Amino acid sequence: MMSLESVTTDERVAIEELKRRMEKEITPKMREDRSLYYRFLKARDFNVKNAEDMLRKSTAWRKEFEVDTILENYKPPEVLVKYFPVSVIACDKEGSPVIYHDMAGDEIGILSSVKKIDLIKYSIYQYEKVLELMNEQSKKLGTVVSTSVQIYNFEGVTFAKATNKRSLEMFMMAISIFQDNYPERIKSIYDINTSRYFSILFAFIKVIIAPAVFKKINFFGKDGWQEALLDIIDADDLPGFLGGKKTDPDGNPLCQSFVIHSQEVPKHYYLKKSEKQLSKSSGVKKLTLFPFSKEKISFEIKEANSFLEWEFETKSRDIGFGLCCEENSENENTLVEIIPNQRIDTYYEPETGIFKCENPGIYVISFDNSYSWIHAKEIYYRIRILPPTEM
Repeated sequence: MMSLESVTTDERVAIEELKRRMEKEITPKMREDRSLYYRFLKARDFNVKNAEDMLRKSTAWRKEFEVDTILENYKPPEVLVKYFPVSVIACDKEGSPVIYHDMAGDEIGILSSVKKIDLIKYSIYQYEKVLELMNEQSKKLGTVVSTSVQIYNFEGVTFAKATNKRSLEMFMMAISIFQDNYPERIKSIYDINTSRYFSILFAFIKVIIAPAVFKKINFFGKDGWQEALLDIIDADDLPGFLGGKKTDPDGNPLCQSFVIHSQEVPKHYYLKKSEKQLSKSSGVKKLTLFPFSKEKISFEIKEANSFLEWEFETKSRDIGFGLCCEENSENENTLVEIIPNQRIDTYYEPETGIFKCENPGIYVISFDNSYSWIHAKEIYYRIRILPPTEM
C-alpha cells in the first residue's frame, strides 16, 4: 500500500513539476487520482521527462478508448461476461483487491467470438471496476489503496494454449497496455500450478514484463501457494478452491456465484466458421497423409532465441501435431520431446503457434495421422524461422 506522505523532498519536487507540465492535458477522471503523478514518475525512476512522455501517451490512449466513461457507456458482449475467466475474488488483509485469472480458459473460443477491439475494451472495463473498488476501500479504510494482487492459475494449461500465436499476442498486448497505462498498480503476483507448458509460455512474455513488475512475481508449482495466499488473505475471504474457507451459499468451494472458471465457449457465440483461406495463401505447402502415416519436417535453428512459427489447417477433421529437438547423445541423435503430440481440429480457424528456441539445433515438427484407420488428411502449412529481433 502506497503512502503519498512518505515521498522524499526530491520526489515531491518532481511530482509538482510533472503536475505543472500535465495538469491541463490529463482527463477529468485522471485528476481524481491522488497517486497519478507519483505512479508515472516511479515507473520512470523519477525522470520527469520520461514520465511526461509516458503520461502523454497514456492520456491520448485514454481519450482514444473513452476510458473516463467506459463504465457508464460500454456494454460488454455476453460471451465475455460469462466466459472470460477473470474475477475479483476478495481483498487482502491490507484492503487491496485480489484478481483471479484462470489461465486454462477457452482463449481460442473467446478470440473466435469477439473482435479484438471488444477484448481490449472489456479488459479496460474490468480494471476500471477494480479501480472503483480501490477507491471504495480507500474511503472505508481511511488510507490510499492503489494496488492489486494478481493470481494466475496455470492448472490445465495445455500445449495448444501455451503456444497459440493469437493467444500469446493478445496476452502480451494486455500486459503492455496495463504496464503503459496503469503503472505501479501491482502489489504482488502469484503464478500457481505452473508446469512445463508454463515455461513455454513464460519464455515469450517475460521479455516485455517491466523489471519492477518481475520482482513482484511469486512462482509456485503444485505446492506451497495455498499457504502463501493465506499469509496475505484472510481464510474467511479466500475461496475454498484456493485453500480458504469461503464458499457459495450452498457450500460449493468453487464459489461459482462470483468466480468465472475456465469452460468451453459454446460454438453459437462464434462469429463465423473458418473459410479455409490458408490453402490459397502464398508460401503455403500441401501435405497429404494417408491412414496410419506421419510426416516429420526438420528445421535448423542457427541462432539462439530464434522463433519457430507455424500455421496450418486441414481440409477436414483433425491431425496430430508435435515438436521435438534433436539431441546428440554418445554419437547418436535422439529426439527430445518439447511439445507432445496433440490432436488438433482446425474446423473454426487455422492453428497458429510459435515456440522460442533458446538453443540452436535441429527442431522437428511432426504431423501424425497414424491414429486414423480410414481417412486421409490434406494439410496446408506455413512454417517460418524468425530471428530474435523480430519478436
